[in-house]
Amino acid sequence: MSNRSRNPHRKSRREATGAASLIQGRTENDGPRAGTLAARWNSFYGDRGPIWKFGLKFGALMGLYYLLVLTPVCERILYAYLQANASLASVILNWLGQNSQVTEITIRTARFAITVRRGCDAVEPSWFFCAALISFPAPLGRKLIGIAGGVILLQALNLARIVSLYYIGWLYPRFFGPVHLEVWPVGFIVAAISLWVGWIGWSSRPVAKKSHGAA
Repeated sequence: MSNRSRNPHRKSRREATGAASLIQGRTENDGPRAGTLAARWNSFYGDRGPIWKFGLKFGALMGLYYLLVLTPVCERILYAYLQANASLASVILNWLGQNSQVTEITIRTARFAITVRRGCDAVEPSWFFCAALISFPAPLGRKLIGIAGGVILLQALNLARIVSLYYIGWLYPRFFGPVHLEVWPVGFIVAAISLWVGWIGWSSRPVAKKSHGAA
């Protein structure tokens, strides 16, 4: 009698084992693709060092900003933001006795007129600051405090820029272009980085524990 006759169940067992392997393989490999991509990303991201992780987060957030500013909705929001800046700067100029009026995004007086266009805003420096702050490892509460404080300071600095450019354009028109295109943009970059570095120093401090004395 041949071996096949002596072991009638060998082939059926082998086929069952092969079928089970195919089923198992299908279960493992046919999962949701998003989960596989997420797992690969987590594996890649988890192997990076702190500097790499900061760079990846920061780069992704800045890329998101440059995509958003191209959308029509964002353009309308930014235009409304420029109008608000022009109105607030006009209030400051009126407080300084300039008797200014606002039309859309243009501030006019009898002496000079200035238009608040894209580039005369603090949106990009504020986003830059927030992206750097979010990308840095720190407690969420301190990040929120840093974002609120930094954005407010940068917006106030932008109003100072508009007011200063008005006076420079009125009193020293030949310096208007260099100050507008060179001095203030660099100043905003330095301000955003300085605020971020200052926030890092503050957020790195240990949280003070309250001492409870005996009643």
